[in-house]
Amino acid sequence: MSLTQTMILNYTSQVDQIGMKDFYKTLNCKICNKKGNIIFQKNYDDRDLTKFFETYYGLKKYKFFKNRLKNVCYSLIKCENCKFIWQKNSPKEKLSFDLYDKIIDKNESLIKSKKKFSLRKHKNKCEIDFVINQFQGNQINFLDFGAGWGHWLNSGENRKYYPYALEMSKYRQKYISKLGIDIIDYKNLGKYKNFFHFIRMDQVVEHVDEFRDIFILIKKLAKKDCIFYLSVPDGEDIIKDTSKIRIEKGAVQPLEHLNCFSRYSLLKALRLEGFKKISFFEILVMHIKNLFKGGVSVSLFLRDIKDCFYSTSIKFRIR
Repeated sequence: MSLTQTMILNYTSQVDQIGMKDFYKTLNCKICNKKGNIIFQKNYDDRDLTKFFETYYGLKKYKFFKNRLKNVCYSLIKCENCKFIWQKNSPKEKLSFDLYDKIIDKNESLIKSKKKFSLRKHKNKCEIDFVINQFQGNQINFLDFGAGWGHWLNSGENRKYYPYALEMSKYRQKYISKLGIDIIDYKNLGKYKNFFHFIRMDQVVEHVDEFRDIFILIKKLAKKDCIFYLSVPDGEDIIKDTSKIRIEKGAVQPLEHLNCFSRYSLLKALRLEGFKKISFFEILVMHIKNLFKGGVSVSLFLRDIKDCFYSTSIKFRIR
């Protein structure tokens, strides 16, 4: 460890010990459990961070949680072995709940979601039909894990599949219920063992501290041959060149994006839990099956090929 890294580690340790009431501390890599190196740090009352929070959340909302960040550092740690970056100090459940249910503007979030999915409604329907065409029978169970406002699940023809949602936000749960989507209670997950044909986690894992526990849970909820779609922001550029780290909305966004994955680190994390990526040959077979059942989507086919080799949006098959 260099002298600079030692000084940073000593400084952040002193600051963190003063005020960690609302935070967990993670020093070891969440994938391989080896110690990483601090690559970036600023106290949360640093002007760069306060300016970002005031702009992103609004001055009034920022004042709501400002004191809870007192004496805590925004520290990023990198594991060279896994090509993975994480925030050393991650919000505990209460702060996370307040952040997503009270601080983030719900109306603005809903409007943004409606606009996004109205533009993609046909593409979303093609994605849903594609999954349905991979299975036999009439009861095809879909789970959107971290469903947001539920607009993706609501994009298909409901008579062809049964949509279920897991969502932390109480406000979003109420909205999703009005769409006719079943909300799963976290306390009753046991009744859904080996239940789902398709599980989707889109832009969720970067927010979750103990993501390996989530992967274990996914395997319990999945039926044999379940398709699991996982997508996270691609942090490859930042991981390769840490000088590109900025205080902004993005792959290492303070408080929210606790994990920053490269394609390599994402695949490694899943492989350690026994997941196997769908191969190029399997993708071809799946799209031929879709074609024979009347489903045609050139854009989805091209996207699946790209995702198979290059991106951090990946399909797995749970055997």
